[in-house]
Amino acid sequence: MTAPEQIRDLSLKLLGELGACPAVSFAEGAVATAILSSLEGLSLSVEHDSYGNLRAHRPAQPDSEGDPPPIAFIAHMDHPGFEAVEAQGDILMARALGGVPQVCFSSAVPVKLVMPDGSRLQGETAGSRGPKDQRMVAIRWKETRDLDFPRPVVLDLPDFHQDGELVHMRAVDDLAGCASILAALHLLDSSEGLGDVYGIFTRAEEVGLIGARLLAQSGSLPADTLVVSLEASRTLPGAAISEGPVIRVGDAALTFDADAEAALLKAREELSEQRPDFKVQRQLMSGGTCEASAFRYHGYRTTGIAFPLGNYHNATPEGGVGAEYIHLDDFLGGVELIVQAARSVDRRRDSAPWRRMGSMPQGYAERLEKTATTFRQD
Repeated sequence: MTAPEQIRDLSLKLLGELGACPAVSFAEGAVATAILSSLEGLSLSVEHDSYGNLRAHRPAQPDSEGDPPPIAFIAHMDHPGFEAVEAQGDILMARALGGVPQVCFSSAVPVKLVMPDGSRLQGETAGSRGPKDQRMVAIRWKETRDLDFPRPVVLDLPDFHQDGELVHMRAVDDLAGCASILAALHLLDSSEGLGDVYGIFTRAEEVGLIGARLLAQSGSLPADTLVVSLEASRTLPGAAISEGPVIRVGDAALTFDADAEAALLKAREELSEQRPDFKVQRQLMSGGTCEASAFRYHGYRTTGIAFPLGNYHNATPEGGVGAEYIHLDDFLGGVELIVQAARSVDRRRDSAPWRRMGSMPQGYAERLEKTATTFRQD
């Protein structure tokens, strides 16, 4: 089996396993359990903070080249959905968590109530209730049971379905980010000469980057860590599906850091030398705000990788509800970019853009000095 086939099989397996775990903000337990199970047996330590964010750490090895800064890859475990908060007869009252499609507040949209044992009960939205800013909907469900509240409610969409080169899921955002980090940690497990590598899996991103902001605020990652946000993001001109993962230079809130991005640029350069057809895009992804901004605010050097996403937040172009989708090549290219960035982080300032900035054409400085007299006034 060739290396690309190994990457493909491993990455799709992990993405499918995570897709089987429905989650909304504050109810990410099934995804977290699947991540922990996947990490068992790898050469790293795993811990969670007091907020339930997961941190996997592969310590720097004695034979690591130079003195590379730590590099951390971060993704979130939740996806937009609802939480049921009370029952009124055969109607459940539920609060929207994150950017659910607008049609959910006006039409009958199929949903599933997630029970503590993982089973799912069928229902459908039945219109908005109360003040608009509270984002409450009624949910009519098809069977009556005693419930403990709050209970997560997800859209009734496929967990995981591969159709040719497209992968359709209820929650590509951000299970693709989580799965890409997991795959990279597996692929790096036998690598030698690495510095510190972290895989971070956060909670409650869809309601305001909450887990990431708390983690960044805590300072539990070393201050010199390069933080790379992994996110499935809406397509934009210059960030098209099937054209490769996107090196994300910023989001709707902030621009990121050139030194951190250099690790991705060097990785792109080295992968392209191995495979001239390797595709990577580079773009300011202004369609939303990602977790790199949370860490940037707290002083970390940040960058990002985005997977161009169709049906962002399950909203179809026609105004309906549909599974999100990404192109397989974009996803697998992102896994390769993560792996190579971890291996080449100490060579990041040897990337072509940095070399160009540090190399002055011979004689140009002297020529400017000689001709500067034409601008001087006595």
